Amino acid sequence: MTARDLRGFTAAITADRRRDEQAVLLERTGIEVLMFPLLQTEPEDQSALRILTAEIAGHPPRYLLANTGYGMRTWFGLASQWGLQDQLVGALRARTTIAARGAKALGELRKVGLDAWYKAPGETLDEVVGRLVQEDLAGASIVFQLHGEQSEGAVERLSRAGATVTRVPVYRMGRAGLAAGQALAQAVVEGAADAVTFTAAPQVQAMLRSAEAQGLAPQLLDAFNTGGVTALCIGEVCAAAAMTEGIAAPLVPEHPRLGSMATVLESHLTARQMVLAGEHGPVRLSGRLAEVAGDEVWLGPLGQRALRKLTQQRDGVEIRTLGGTTADELSRLSRSLDGALEISAGRCRLVAL
Repeated sequence: MTARDLRGFTAAITADRRRDEQAVLLERTGIEVLMFPLLQTEPEDQSALRILTAEIAGHPPRYLLANTGYGMRTWFGLASQWGLQDQLVGALRARTTIAARGAKALGELRKVGLDAWYKAPGETLDEVVGRLVQEDLAGASIVFQLHGEQSEGAVERLSRAGATVTRVPVYRMGRAGLAAGQALAQAVVEGAADAVTFTAAPQVQAMLRSAEAQGLAPQLLDAFNTGGVTALCIGEVCAAAAMTEGIAAPLVPEHPRLGSMATVLESHLTARQMVLAGEHGPVRLSGRLAEVAGDEVWLGPLGQRALRKLTQQRDGVEIRTLGGTTADELSRLSRSLDGALEISAGRCRLVAL
């Protein structure tokens, strides 16, 4: 078992878009992946969007707010299918000042030959709107590429500043139903996941609403806050939603990218790997996988939850023995590991891998 070999740990992915890419990044480190797509991207009415695109190409706005990379890519792609992309891009280039929320939206603009006057340094919608309202917006026209529930609050803020806002609804986040959310909540509460990844605030909200519907919200929050399950959020907006829902300390990567998410989770779980000193040699623990005397033992949910709690309390804990620690004995012990560890916690010593 090496520092990069995270076999034994399990992560639940809640994203729909790019979930396979995220899974590959995690599985490369040895993490087992479970899929719970809580929200699915659904197209808006394309006939209405085509009419709106032609109107914007004919009468370009003073400002364009490019909100998401996926939204801009989809819009420009549809405009190309309709034979409107050249007209749309030409009109925006000649008449429109463009503000981009993040690097992905900016990248899509540059692919068609456009650029942004402003890009939010923290890649948040609040920053973009805050910069726009510093301008004289009285009577100014703004085309706003919508994204989720947060967009409406931004539209209201721009309207109060005097702007005339035209919404461009390229796609919407649709509910995938309660089934996936309820299955995820059950998996977390039962100890089947060491981490849950979120790439958008609505995913966190959908998970909690599903848990509430089956009366599991308190147990779910307890699993995240005291049970050792990690909530990994792609950025600060998503993390803020998690904290609002009651998840005390979500993990956030330095950069809001899937690669950064995988890297920070790898580091986090590597730090939770342990070596326990046993009577028959070291017992190496990685999530629910234990290695003893060359044999592998897969711990049950109780044992895994107990070990998560133990890894949170490493300071001052000394482990000298863990049962007999042969493979057979450890396997039997894993079925009642909560009690065993509670009894032996005062005389155990942990050594990080």
